[in-house]
Amino acid sequence: MTPTVDNATGPRRADRRRAEAEFRPVVAVRMAGKPTALGAPGGGEVQMFALAQALRVMGLQARPWRPWEDDLCEVDCLHLFGSLPEHLPVVEAARRRGVPVVLSTIAWFAPACVWREPRPLIRRLAGCAALWARARWTGLPSWRRRLYHAVDRLLPNSQAEAEQLVGYYGVPAERIDVVPNGTDPRFARGDAEPFARLVGGRGFVLCPGRIEPRKNQLGLIRAMRGAGVPMVVLGDAVPGHASYGAACRRAADRNVRFVPALRHDDPLLASAYAACGCLALASWFETPGLVALEAAASGVPLVLPRGGCAAEYFGDLAEYVRPHDGAGIRRAVLAALRRRRDPRLAEHVLANFTWDAAARATCQAYDKVL
Repeated sequence: MTPTVDNATGPRRADRRRAEAEFRPVVAVRMAGKPTALGAPGGGEVQMFALAQALRVMGLQARPWRPWEDDLCEVDCLHLFGSLPEHLPVVEAARRRGVPVVLSTIAWFAPACVWREPRPLIRRLAGCAALWARARWTGLPSWRRRLYHAVDRLLPNSQAEAEQLVGYYGVPAERIDVVPNGTDPRFARGDAEPFARLVGGRGFVLCPGRIEPRKNQLGLIRAMRGAGVPMVVLGDAVPGHASYGAACRRAADRNVRFVPALRHDDPLLASAYAACGCLALASWFETPGLVALEAAASGVPLVLPRGGCAAEYFGDLAEYVRPHDGAGIRRAVLAALRRRRDPRLAEHVLANFTWDAAARATCQAYDKVL
C-alpha cells in the first residue's frame, strides 16, 4: 500500500490542523430520572440539572430528555439517574436504536438500612435475606441486576458504592466509572444575614433535606431535646410521609424551628449554610449527601452518618454518628457547635468536588461508550 503523503507545509498545514481541531461534533446527551421526582425533588434531581449545566459549559448538548418530543435516534448518549425499575424499558428502547446508556446509580445497600425502612416486618426480613444471599450469589435475578447489566456503563458516586455493585450484582469492575458528586462554589460565598433574620439568629444546628424516615430527622430531634441549642429543620415531608413529618413536629421542643424547603437556586440556601453553627445529618445513609458538600464549601463543621460514603469524601474533616445512637449524636453535635469553621474543609471540597470536576469525569465515561 502506498503511504499517503501530506504535501501541505508551513501555514497551509497549520491552517488545516486548526480547522480539523475546531470541527468536532457536538455530543447530544439526554438525561432522565424518576418521572415523578419533581413532586419532591432531592439530591438526584439537583445532580442531574447541575451536571447538565456543567456539561453545557464544556460544549455538550446536555439537557433533560423529553420522551414525547425527543427522538432517541438524534441522541448520542442517554444518561439515567437513579436505580429505578422504570428505567428498564427506557434502556431497552435505547438499545434497539443503538444509543449507548450510562447510569448514575445513586444507591446504597446495607442490611441495617433495609431493616429500618418504614415497611412491614415481613418485607424488611425479606430485604435483609435478599442482601445476605446476593452477597454470596451475585447472579441472583432481580430487576436491579437486569438494569445494571443492561446499561453500557455505571457511574456510582463513590468507590464504596462501586464495590457494592460488584459484590452484590456481579457488575464487571471495568464497566464502572466513579463520578463524585459536586457542589457550586457559590455556597462558599453565602451571606448569613438574610437567613439569620428569617430564623432569628445564627449559630444554630442546621438539618436540611426531605423529611422522611431514611433521613432520620426524628432521631436527631429526640437526641437534641433539652440540649438548649437552636435547631432548624429545613425541608418538606416527602409525599406519603406526612405522618412522619407530623411526628417530627410533635417531638420537637421550643428550640426547633421548621422552615419549608428552598429552591436549590434560592440565595437563602447559601445564606442558611453561612448562618448555621454546624450541619447535622443523622440519616441511615448518605451518598454522600449534596447538602453536606454545599455546607462544607463554607467550612462549616459537619456531623454526618457513618452509613454510606461520607467518610470517603470528608475523611477526618467531619464527625460521624450512628443513627440509632442518640447520645452519640448529641455529643457530636455539641462538639461541632464548639468548633470554628475550617478553611481546610472548604479548600478540600472546592478543589475536588465541584460540578466542573464531576462533568470532566462524566465526559471521560461518555468517551468510553461513544
